[in-house]
Amino acid sequence: MNPIQIIVSSATSANATILPLTDPVYIFCILLLTIYIAPSLAKLLRLPALVVLIILGTILGSNVLGILSRDAQLIFLEKIGLLYIMLLAGIQMNLSNFRQLGVRALVFGLLTFGVPFIVGFGSGQLLTGTFVSSLLLGILYSPHTLVSYPIMTRLGIVQQEAVGVAVGGTIVTSILTLTGFSVVQAIAGGSVGIILWVKLLVLLPVLIMLCFWGIPKLGRLVLKEKEESLQTQFIFVLTCLFVVASGTVLLGVDSIVGAFIAGLSLNRLIPLTSPLMNRIEFVGNSLFIPAFLISVGVLSNPSVLFTHPENLGIAIVVIFGAAGAKFMAAWITGQVFKYSFAEIMVMFSLTMSRAALVLVIALFGKNSGLLNDGIFNAIILYIVVTCLLGPLIADTFGKKIAMIKN
Repeated sequence: MNPIQIIVSSATSANATILPLTDPVYIFCILLLTIYIAPSLAKLLRLPALVVLIILGTILGSNVLGILSRDAQLIFLEKIGLLYIMLLAGIQMNLSNFRQLGVRALVFGLLTFGVPFIVGFGSGQLLTGTFVSSLLLGILYSPHTLVSYPIMTRLGIVQQEAVGVAVGGTIVTSILTLTGFSVVQAIAGGSVGIILWVKLLVLLPVLIMLCFWGIPKLGRLVLKEKEESLQTQFIFVLTCLFVVASGTVLLGVDSIVGAFIAGLSLNRLIPLTSPLMNRIEFVGNSLFIPAFLISVGVLSNPSVLFTHPENLGIAIVVIFGAAGAKFMAAWITGQVFKYSFAEIMVMFSLTMSRAALVLVIALFGKNSGLLNDGIFNAIILYIVVTCLLGPLIADTFGKKIAMIKN
């Protein structure tokens, strides 16, 4: 037992004297301390807070210090966190970009999903040789998170067509990713058949239409601009989240799809600058989402990258394959619509960073046995790398577009 483990172990009570900690009080204490110090560490190290939380989770996890394990308490917070991530993704999605840029956003969305999927499937065949694992790796290569979008806002170029196309394409990519993920889950669970397609092609669209019709009608009655009703409004949003998520689970579709549908249904009802949106983000960003990121870190085992040298090769394949495919999608779109190289690189920078959705899918792959430790930790590494490089590329080429604009 190392010195830190001895100190923590000696401080615990008789019913929690060995590591990993099992008492919910101690677990919650460690989580809150970690969430509290993460922003300061992120600022000091000049790293995204998401990356720092994953790293801290890794250090606290059973593969390093052994303080935390993925027990029932952590799994519960993790599940709420990933649903919250998808809810926020739906609420914050800029649907106007997709409407305004139409065909161009659709073309880029199909390319930035399809090209990485093909490359990921090929990588899966190389690394695993199994069809289902290759499908999952293709799905993992495809989604992205607009980590670099705040840089576009700071530079004042959010109205540029290339930025709008990248943001609009994100909607297409997210929908295709979640649909593909549901199919992979069904295949992995052995439930592929006529019933699956009836659920995906008939019952799920019916559920979506009901949500898009019913939630806005109810929302207009509940979500009124009154400060004293914020608690009721917040409970309404959470109720929508879990009711729709439960509906998708009943259809055999993952609950994250329901969370995303709930978010899209609420999209027009909740202004991004409203007090209600502030409360929604506050609760999620303060506890549930950080707990999810820490839990992912607890799962990771960085030592496999060094104890088994072949895993470094896996990490290189994953990082270059996933990033290269996103660049290829941006380059093809740029050639078709005559964008400059700076605009192509801005689109690439916006779509190369991976975060929340990739973590959700990777977690499923790890738990279901479709991804081994080497591939899972390579995915964690490529999340870190893309979250670091994406903003740097965005800042460099965004400034060039801003100079031309001015």
